[in-house]
Amino acid sequence: MDDPAAGDGWGPERVVRGAALTWLLLDGGTAEPGHVPALRLAGARIDGSLELDYAEIPYRVTMDACDFRGRITLYSARTRQFSLKHCRLVRFYAANASVDGTLRVHRCQLDGLLKLDGTHITGVLDLDGSVLTNSDGPSLAADRLQVDDHIRMRHGFTAEVEVTLRGAHVGGDLDMSDSRLSNPGNVALTVAQMHVEGDVLCDRIKTVGQVDFAGAKVMGVVRFRGALLSNPGRKALYGYHLEVGTSLHLNSGFSAEGSIELAGARVTGRITLKEARIMAPGRVALALPHAQAEEVDLRMAQRPQGLVDLRHAVLGIIRDGWESWPDELKLDGLRYDRFENPLPPGQRVRWLLRDGSGYTPQPFEQLALTYRSLGHEDEARTVSLLKERLRRKTLPRPAQVWGVIQDITVGYGYRPMRAAFWLLALLVLGSVVFTVQRPTRAGSGGTEVFNPVIFTLDVLLPVIGLGQGTAFTPTPGTQWIGYLLTASGWILATTIVTGVTRSLNRR
Repeated sequence: MDDPAAGDGWGPERVVRGAALTWLLLDGGTAEPGHVPALRLAGARIDGSLELDYAEIPYRVTMDACDFRGRITLYSARTRQFSLKHCRLVRFYAANASVDGTLRVHRCQLDGLLKLDGTHITGVLDLDGSVLTNSDGPSLAADRLQVDDHIRMRHGFTAEVEVTLRGAHVGGDLDMSDSRLSNPGNVALTVAQMHVEGDVLCDRIKTVGQVDFAGAKVMGVVRFRGALLSNPGRKALYGYHLEVGTSLHLNSGFSAEGSIELAGARVTGRITLKEARIMAPGRVALALPHAQAEEVDLRMAQRPQGLVDLRHAVLGIIRDGWESWPDELKLDGLRYDRFENPLPPGQRVRWLLRDGSGYTPQPFEQLALTYRSLGHEDEARTVSLLKERLRRKTLPRPAQVWGVIQDITVGYGYRPMRAAFWLLALLVLGSVVFTVQRPTRAGSGGTEVFNPVIFTLDVLLPVIGLGQGTAFTPTPGTQWIGYLLTASGWILATTIVTGVTRSLNRR
């Protein structure tokens, strides 16, 4: 195959004037009966521009291995299939054009702008393998582009400046697998507000600069398997209010040097970051505030370097593992149905404690609710107890003291059996003391027979009168034991009522 880069050495027999091609396409005459007119050109050097603005071209145009020295312009033109393969181009302007069929710029070298703003293509837009460079701005400008079939930018498609498809509409898939996009420190790919009826496939894509999916709507899947996104210190992938009809895959070797920001994203299926790597030290590594998904898989290949923000997200199932927990989390307002791996409450609470923004009750309430919905009532009470202990640290000193008493006695109402233990311990203490130092009768003529156990119960339980407490009086040496039992009884009763009431209110 001829190499158009060698066009300087081609003789005059391989040189065609751009004006001559323009005349053929606009006034080229009629075809013989039984034949369909078309323009086919291979291995030629075209001197001058191909000016076809506002033209009506009823022919199929195919040019292969040609060296264009001037620009091609199809502004607001109407044409059939237009195919350029293995060509060398300066500029290609086809804004607001209508292509009835496929527009192909396949494995071409384009040293200027490819402009397709507002263009309507009824077939496929094929840019496979092309290399686009432009020193004056975007390499591909295709805002509001409408393609009824697929857009293919695969197999080594390369753009050294921004590719913009803002507000485009694609009836099929947007396939950018194995492409290379580079715009260091700026936006490499913009598909903001794009609507894709099929899938967005970015497997093994390599980008330097930001990938912008803000406000895009994809009916199928969005897939970045094995992709390498690099924008250090900035956003590597920005998907504010991205809508995905099936699933979002950032997995299978996906790597991002920079932040993944998906605030407000809505994914009907799952978001998976299994075996992914995110490196954004000192920044937010993964942001999912207010995002929604039926499932999220956070089992990354390594701990994300940076903060993970899940505030106010609504997630169905969370799949994670302690070995990939980030060092810092934001969890306030996060809601979920369950964990695939609930873990013991002590471990799962350590996950909550990675939120360094201070005590917030909602994450603990949510975790307790999740355990309870799975039938793990003991684990739910453990989480609630740990929450109360953390809350205690935020209270004034007198309230902290009262909280310690509630914790020791009844575990804030989440450990009610502690009350029975304390009652039994105090009962044994009083019974032994009053057996050794028997109280004296309070008045003459009493007939009650002293019983140290019943007497201790009468002193210990402030709301129950068993007769022993009024019939007998502790000796001076044991009066302080009686006072201690009475005070302990009141404290124990108060904390039991307070703790149980709190526990019932939580339910």
